[in-house]
Amino acid sequence: MGCAQQPKAPEPSAAPFRISYTVGPCYGTCPVYQVAVQADGFTYFNGERHTVVEGPRQRKNETDAFQTVLDQLAQWQPAMGVTQETQDCEPRATDLPQYAVIWTNQSGDKAVLEHDTGCHSDSARELTAALKGLDGLLGVDAWVRETP
Repeated sequence: MGCAQQPKAPEPSAAPFRISYTVGPCYGTCPVYQVAVQADGFTYFNGERHTVVEGPRQRKNETDAFQTVLDQLAQWQPAMGVTQETQDCEPRATDLPQYAVIWTNQSGDKAVLEHDTGCHSDSARELTAALKGLDGLLGVDAWVRETP
C-alpha cells in the first residue's frame, strides 16, 4: 500500500486576486455593465447601457467580500489558462443576457467562464442565481437597476 499524497497548496501567485464579470447584452433593455472585485475589497463598476449609472464608479467593500465571491463561484471556476462555456445548457431560451466571469491571479493568468443565462438545466439555473446575487453582495445593485 502506498501513502496518500495531499494535493500541493497553490503558490500564492496562483490564487486569484481579482474577479471580474461582464453582463449583457440581450435583445431589449437588459443592463450592460462590468464589475470587478479585488482581494483588498475595492469594487469597480462600469455601466454601459440600460443601467441607472453609466460610466465608471468604485466602492470599498470589506475585504471578506472578495473571499465570499470566490467561495460562491468556486464550483464553477475553470483552471487558470482555461476558457469554459456553461456545461449542460439544454433547454435553452434565446435573447437573454450573457455573463463572462474572469478570475485573474497576480501573475496575470486568467480563468474564464462564459455563461448564457438562457441555459435552463438545473446546474445552469443555479449558476445564474449565484451570478445575479453578486450585484447585491458587492453593493452595486443600485447602480444597475432601480431598487423598489
